[in-house]
Amino acid sequence: MAILKRLSEEPLKLSHVASRLDLTVTEASRHLQRLVDNGLIRKDSDGLYTVTPYGALVLSLVPGLDFVSQNRTYFAEHSMSAIPPKFRNRIGELFTSEHLTDTIMTVTQYWEILNEAEEFTFSIKTNPLPALNDETIQIKTDSRSILQEGLSTPEAWQLLGGVTRRFLPKVEVFLLVTDKGALFSLPYLNGNIDYCAFMSSDTGFRSWCKDLFLHFWEEAKPNPSIAG
Repeated sequence: MAILKRLSEEPLKLSHVASRLDLTVTEASRHLQRLVDNGLIRKDSDGLYTVTPYGALVLSLVPGLDFVSQNRTYFAEHSMSAIPPKFRNRIGELFTSEHLTDTIMTVTQYWEILNEAEEFTFSIKTNPLPALNDETIQIKTDSRSILQEGLSTPEAWQLLGGVTRRFLPKVEVFLLVTDKGALFSLPYLNGNIDYCAFMSSDTGFRSWCKDLFLHFWEEAKPNPSIAG
C-alpha cells in the first residue's frame, strides 16, 4: 500500500522506490512485480512504474478501510445500523477526524463550533444540549435541528429561538455540522447515544455530516406544539 500511494504521487523507477521507502532493491522488486501482476501498477518502456486506473480506484477506497481499522475498538462497541449504506460507502470522508474521548470536551467543542458558524448550523440529538450561562448564541440564517419525539426539555434549559425543528420517532446519532466544523457519533450497541464524538473542520468530513443530516431531515416531521 505504501508503494501504491507513493506511485500515485509520481512515477518512479525501481531504485527510487527502494530508496524512498527504505527497502532493499530485491524487496522493492518483489512488491512491484506483485502489484504489476494484480493490475494495480504498470511499467513503461523507460522503467517507470505508474498506477493503473484500477489501482487508482483501489486507492480511493483505502481511506475508509484505514479509518475503520484505526478505530476498530470504537466500531466494535458502536452500531452502524442507523447509517444508510450510501453513507457507509463514504466513510473514508471521516478519515481526517479526531476522536474526542471526553463528554465535557465534546459539549465544549459543540458550542465553539456553533458559535463560529457564519452560514448554517444543522444538528441531530435526542434533546437540546444545555448552554453555559455565559454563552451568547448567534442564530444563523439557516439553523435547523432534529430532535427525538416525546422527550421533554428540563425547565432550566431554554430552547433557542430562530431554530427550525423537526422530529424523528427515534434519534440514533449525535451530529452537528456548520460551515466551519462538524461533530459526529454513533450509538452504543445497546442503543444509547454516545456523546464522545469524532470532530473535524475538513471539507470532506463536513460534507459527509451535512449530507447525512439532510437525509434524516427529509424523514423527520415538524411538530407544531414545540415553540421556537
